[in-house]
Amino acid sequence: MSSFFFPRLFLPTFIFVTCFNSVVQAADQATLDVLLRMQTASQNINYHGTLVFLQNGQVQSMRVVHKADKTGRFERLINLSGVAREVVRKDDLVICYMPDSKEVMVSRQKFKGNVNVLTQLAGNDFTELQKNYEFTLESMERIAGREAQRVLIQPKDNLRYGYRLWVDDEKSILLKSDLLSEQGESLEQAMFADIAIVDHIPESLLQPTSTGDGFTWYEREFDNSKPMILDSDWKIEPLPRGFTVSSRFRHQMLGSSVPSEHWVLSDGLANISIYFEKLTDDQEAFEGISPMGVVNAFGRINAEHQITIIGEVPANTVEQLAHSVIFVSGVEE
Repeated sequence: MSSFFFPRLFLPTFIFVTCFNSVVQAADQATLDVLLRMQTASQNINYHGTLVFLQNGQVQSMRVVHKADKTGRFERLINLSGVAREVVRKDDLVICYMPDSKEVMVSRQKFKGNVNVLTQLAGNDFTELQKNYEFTLESMERIAGREAQRVLIQPKDNLRYGYRLWVDDEKSILLKSDLLSEQGESLEQAMFADIAIVDHIPESLLQPTSTGDGFTWYEREFDNSKPMILDSDWKIEPLPRGFTVSSRFRHQMLGSSVPSEHWVLSDGLANISIYFEKLTDDQEAFEGISPMGVVNAFGRINAEHQITIIGEVPANTVEQLAHSVIFVSGVEE
């Protein structure tokens, strides 16, 4: 099942910055307050609407229903264009219905908006993100017929992308997001074309269209159900600034007799996956950069292993990371 998914003006003179330092700090706190209210709203507000995605000139849309109350958090997402898909979620339980192949995939994932990009963005710890990003309040605009505060999230280096967010002025729901390149250009956009923020979501809106009768059901093991590995033949030195290793697991790759390692690096907003796979005689090596829309991948051979780095980060980040991977068991490359 596929997962669904933000220029600060620097004042030139020291005197101006010094004189208005308290004003700048207040503006920064006001921006953080907007983001923290958005974080809270993503966990507590009931709404339904139409979410539109724009990427690589392609437009896709889905119907979104979100409910949050004392019994838990619920989402239902229905693809309105492209391949027919329907996802129903209750807390960490995710069920994806695929009517074209008559299959159902069941998995458990932490409720961080993995299937709804706006929920994912809104749920971040923005206080912690200040270490690597700067937040700036911009102008007010109308999105989906509602007044929204525009917020710029700009990285402090060129290792990660930026974002521009539009936060509902009344209810603090995230209405729109743009993923921004190093030059500040929009790479990917998600926005509500229409949205209704309501007190109550009827159960009928959360029920899947299909019962799954006659479908083949699969259960996908989620990485967090496995113990994180503590020992490894690999290390990364140095880690990209602001990133930490958030998880390390072993997988049994298809067609491989030896388990491969999968590491995930995160700065709290951007995530990077690293795969360490033992090369076989008939396996074609992947080396160099491979852009895939907003995602960049870089491959390198090290100690007879295929090292693959994939992330929604700039190309220089995955390349830098590939050359920071060190084999520590036996002879290094």
